[in-house]
Amino acid sequence: MPKQEILIFLLAILIVSSFIELTYGSIYLGLIFLALSGLILIILSKGTKAAPKSKTSLTIIFGIIIVVGDLIYNYLTHSEIQTFDSMILLLGLSITLSASGTKFADLGRFGIYFSSIFLLFFIVLFIIPEKLNIDIPYYYGHYCVTLPAVFLLSSLGLNVRVPEKRLIEVFGVQNVTLKIDLACFGWYSMLLITSMLISYHLTIQKLESRKLVKVLLIMLIACYLANLLRVLILISTAYYYGIDTMMLLHSHIGWILFAIIVIPLSYILVSGQ
Repeated sequence: MPKQEILIFLLAILIVSSFIELTYGSIYLGLIFLALSGLILIILSKGTKAAPKSKTSLTIIFGIIIVVGDLIYNYLTHSEIQTFDSMILLLGLSITLSASGTKFADLGRFGIYFSSIFLLFFIVLFIIPEKLNIDIPYYYGHYCVTLPAVFLLSSLGLNVRVPEKRLIEVFGVQNVTLKIDLACFGWYSMLLITSMLISYHLTIQKLESRKLVKVLLIMLIACYLANLLRVLILISTAYYYGIDTMMLLHSHIGWILFAIIVIPLSYILVSGQ
């Protein structure tokens, strides 16, 4: 497999892993993955034509205002930093970095596209439909992840059922009701992967249309399989070992499975051409 494609797949794994850890797991591990993502971007950007690096004080101030404004808003409303806030913070930091006039300005440019595209997807596919009482991502999660997972486990003899959308009842060592969130069925991961690849194409190095579609397809298939398997494992763990044991796996298993699936799948589909 070409070095460029290996690094692109690795970048996808690290970005997905960093946001999962920052939101649901270890902040320190998330920051490590984020730093490694930046290192991969630096490697990928070598040999490409760099954008002009001009230092603009007003742009730097604007980026800082975005970061400070989001933090103040969450502090005043006693809200936790969630995925949407993370992307706003990344946008502000990227704007500041892109106007810093340093050798890392290109990373800031990538971050601007990456966070902006993600926010656009999030607003169009989640916020606007939610205001219209149309749960587009939850319909996807219900019909493409929850129902298939419960059907497979029921076929294997586990006493599990779906009483309504976003809920799974598990009657094992404990009788528990699991609530399925957006992250549980990989919706965030799919947006992250799509935004990352488009941003790479626009800012670092343009990919051939065929390669762009092929790499994106591989990553989305891997993401779907990883999250379906994740739900199967978590439900089975809750069924046989209880909710406490399940929660130990909850934060980290998603990106681990994504990495395990995307590596061989990418090798087979890309190298086999």
